[in-house]
Amino acid sequence: MMYRYITLDNNKYAISQGTYIRRWTRSFSTQLAANLIRLNFVDRGAGYFVYNMQLMLFTWTADSEIYSIDGITKTLDQQKADLEASYMKIATPLQFLDAFGEPPALNGGVYFTALTQNIPSYSTVQKPYVLYDVEFTQAAGTTI
Repeated sequence: MMYRYITLDNNKYAISQGTYIRRWTRSFSTQLAANLIRLNFVDRGAGYFVYNMQLMLFTWTADSEIYSIDGITKTLDQQKADLEASYMKIATPLQFLDAFGEPPALNGGVYFTALTQNIPSYSTVQKPYVLYDVEFTQAAGTTI
């Protein structure tokens, strides 16, 4: 099952449609021999997950599905404060469930590795929206 949101640090955030990416990054090492065209490849295991997406923060109305079904009931300001507080947790693995409701392998959490704030052109004073481009990297020691 796929959801319209992720859960980070026990808070839910709506995902902008078409922006969710989960990448598997494989660990490996390579060596090039001098004056030869030979490459040695050593596989270091399955690697780890890196998640990229755009989160849409908005004060959802009680009749919206995101509010009534998904349970994102906090105001835009509360969501913004929660997201930025999570980002400020340095070297701290955060509880995370992706768009499929799955934690990273071994449920070790994620590190919040990138955050970019954007106010879209359709945002108004009466209906403010804030978009965040985010990146989360699976916590070390919890390879898939």
